[in-house]
Amino acid sequence: MRLRAAVVALAAAVASSSANAASAPPRSLAQKCVQTSGVAATPFWLTASDGTRLYAIEAGSGATTVVHAGLRVLAFDFRDFGDSGRPAGKRASAYGRDVRAAVARARTDGGKRVFLAGASFGGVAALTFGPQVPVAGVISMSGETRLLQMNALTAVRRLRAPLLILGSREDGYLSVAEARALLRNAGSKDKRLVLYPGGFHGWQIVEEAPYAPKARSVVLSWLRKHGG
Repeated sequence: MRLRAAVVALAAAVASSSANAASAPPRSLAQKCVQTSGVAATPFWLTASDGTRLYAIEAGSGATTVVHAGLRVLAFDFRDFGDSGRPAGKRASAYGRDVRAAVARARTDGGKRVFLAGASFGGVAALTFGPQVPVAGVISMSGETRLLQMNALTAVRRLRAPLLILGSREDGYLSVAEARALLRNAGSKDKRLVLYPGGFHGWQIVEEAPYAPKARSVVLSWLRKHGG
């Protein structure tokens, strides 16, 4: 069974640079990242409602497990991170606009079921802004309860979409108690918490940890369950 769904991956990379000058085309993923894990992706500029330009990529084919599962993936850098813009005279913390722009793009491109997936910073954003956008589900990997102006512990009460939280038992950023509090607070009827040993954080859970293949399998099984 192939999934007819799109995954919006929320990313926060290194500090913003001047790479997105007004006339500059977006850099390729290979130019931007040292390690691409064999992903073949198309870069483009994504524009938020306040005009802030965000670096984004779309992958519909490539050597990643998610793509092989039949998913289209859209990933982007939040404002003030990576190659995305740093709005002058505007709140650099208006990350909700970035999330809404990405979800709208995924739907415009034909994504009938859109999922938000984020790790660490991106996980907090997914939990905080997931209730504000029409998504089929939210995945948070080590997303903290609070970060900057984002309060996931409160926002998640309004979440109704299915929720999957991945974490590790010795994570210094998201404790077991905090992960359980997020799950308990979530307004979703369909919600699940999976905790792994060690202190792996964020994307490390599905990329570097010794149990990464198992964790990826959990994510894909969850997506299949909710993606139809």
